[in-house]
Amino acid sequence: MSLISLSYEALKERRLRAILTILMVVMGGSLIVAVNGVSTGTVTYINQVFTTLGANLLIVTPRGTDFQIDDHIVEEFSRFDGVMDVVPFIQEVSVIDSRGETQSIVVLGLDQSKLSLIFPTISVEAGTTVSPSDGIGVLLGNQIVYSSREAEPFTRLGQTVKIRYAKAEDGRQVVEEKAYNVRGILNYLGSGIIPVDQMAFISISSANSFFGRRGDHDGAYVITESSDLNDAVRKDLVEIYNVNVISPKTIADTIAKISTAISIFVGNIAAVSLLVASVGIITTLWTSMMERIREIGILKAIGFSNGLIMRLFLNEALIIGMIGGGIGMIFGVGLAYAMRMLFSAEFSFIYPIFTPQTFISTWLLCLILSVVSGFYPAWRASQLDPVVALRHE
Repeated sequence: MSLISLSYEALKERRLRAILTILMVVMGGSLIVAVNGVSTGTVTYINQVFTTLGANLLIVTPRGTDFQIDDHIVEEFSRFDGVMDVVPFIQEVSVIDSRGETQSIVVLGLDQSKLSLIFPTISVEAGTTVSPSDGIGVLLGNQIVYSSREAEPFTRLGQTVKIRYAKAEDGRQVVEEKAYNVRGILNYLGSGIIPVDQMAFISISSANSFFGRRGDHDGAYVITESSDLNDAVRKDLVEIYNVNVISPKTIADTIAKISTAISIFVGNIAAVSLLVASVGIITTLWTSMMERIREIGILKAIGFSNGLIMRLFLNEALIIGMIGGGIGMIFGVGLAYAMRMLFSAEFSFIYPIFTPQTFISTWLLCLILSVVSGFYPAWRASQLDPVVALRHE
């Protein structure tokens, strides 16, 4: 403790130089903490987005107008090795009316008994799902019901709503409209590549007649037996049929890899700033040694060993690393939120997430780099000849 006190006093005597050196460590440490926080928050958000869909899910849609997915094609899909189930769907951008208010929504027609296969976390807040034979029932997403500008919900369970859409017929635009009864309301699910909270679900038979599909589906959800089989099933589907196949798990993995690669790249830049700080530490301690040669001679004359002299200088590096790393962690948290505010329009949905491992590893890195940087000046100080040092002017 006495050695640490002596080292601290030595740094205080050269306050400006010590502060500038500590600031170098603060910059490097804060950059590492901020980058790790933003990266962890981004990956967590991506995982949350894609967990609304099953990991063993493939979304299949026709690639062109010359190929249609009908019941016969759906049956063929279901016979593929590794396929557990196939859920055909019909979707249409529409407008929903209730109590004089309107909203633009996406209407999805499918077998609602299989919704949990597609959206594992989906649940009904009130009412029930719509049965396959129900031609006038609708299941509404949470934000459709609770997005009204008034205090009252947009609609209630059991009430009638009108859904309409526009289609081209004989070169002119025709608006089709149909009344539906609200059979159920979904719990809030959260953002995803499929906006469930802003969707209305009807039976596949009702969608087929209302949207005039004549037995053709807009696509199919293919549920595989395991997410490990996604790539094999996707490859088979693309080779045999003229279809596009989207795998949410593959998208999530790809985005996570890109995010991790970017974080590593930026993290390396932050690590370089710490290396620059280490050069500053070497310079500070070397200058300190040169200014204190006579002092080192006096210390050796009164009994200080080479080891004690070396520890005296290493403690200065240690103190720089401790203070710089500690302040850097605090600044890093602020920097991460500042980065989020700077890009708030595009990334307001991403919140930095910090783990104890991030703080511990950053602080230890600052300490280790500081001590390593201070080793050579400390060693040179310990090797000074006391007689020569005492004669130094």
